[in-house]
Amino acid sequence: MKTLVALTAAALTLAACATSATNTAPPPAGFDASASEFTGWVRVTGEEFQLFGEQRDLRNPGSRACVSGALPRNAQRASGDISGSQVRFTGRTLAWAERNQAQTHDWQGSNISNGCRKDVVILADRVEVLR
Repeated sequence: MKTLVALTAAALTLAACATSATNTAPPPAGFDASASEFTGWVRVTGEEFQLFGEQRDLRNPGSRACVSGALPRNAQRASGDISGSQVRFTGRTLAWAERNQAQTHDWQGSNISNGCRKDVVILADRVEVLR
């Protein structure tokens, strides 16, 4: 009986892991996760940003054609006024599966919750507004 309970608990744990792994999707077409610069249209939401490849996707509140990311805490807090702008972030990506917390990832004081639900997030060091 103890073996059956242990096996059931292990199966439930594996099922939960499999379910959480399917909560993300690949980044949008054209997004290069190995790049060091990421250009697009940005929506800033608290401690994270969402980067869209097309302005039309930015304007659609339900669009998930984006990749989430963050700047270090002070820069992220000061970035609210760039929301809606075309920008270029410099940094790198991190596979969401490699995050340092269960539900979020702490990037130098900013908590990324991955609102875009993609397999990668952007860990930005700086941002440049293009227009």
